[in-house]
Amino acid sequence: MKRLLPTLLLPAWLAMAACSTLSKPIPASEGLEYVVTYGDVLKVGLLIGTLYYITDPRAPSWEISETRLPDQRVIYQMNKQYLSVGGDGEAGYIMRRRAESLVRELGMEDYRIERFEEAVDNRILLPRRTAYAEIRMIPAKAVGG
Repeated sequence: MKRLLPTLLLPAWLAMAACSTLSKPIPASEGLEYVVTYGDVLKVGLLIGTLYYITDPRAPSWEISETRLPDQRVIYQMNKQYLSVGGDGEAGYIMRRRAESLVRELGMEDYRIERFEEAVDNRILLPRRTAYAEIRMIPAKAVGG
């Protein structure tokens, strides 16, 4: 749906540009040297709404996929949003926080980071940050042993 909205908004934008009732100037006070039409106001509102919807500042900055392997290893693949504000250096923090949560969930003693890589996925228009981590879970020692 997120990719569909801009596609649906383009015809609405074109219809507003073609509509003659929206091209009437807004009554202004004396001394103004420019004319603002109702259509211009709607276009600016539509542009702001579209930008807000695409960037979505309330959405999480990182998408995390977790793969659990049978030898008590966990692989995290993290991808940052294409358009986001901040959060560039938080991949390691997010990975450690998720690993600590998984240690508690599985009843393990601790974890060890075996591999951690950060990179920038270069695209022509929208590069984005990626991170890859391999974590080994350390099991709790047997009681009385």
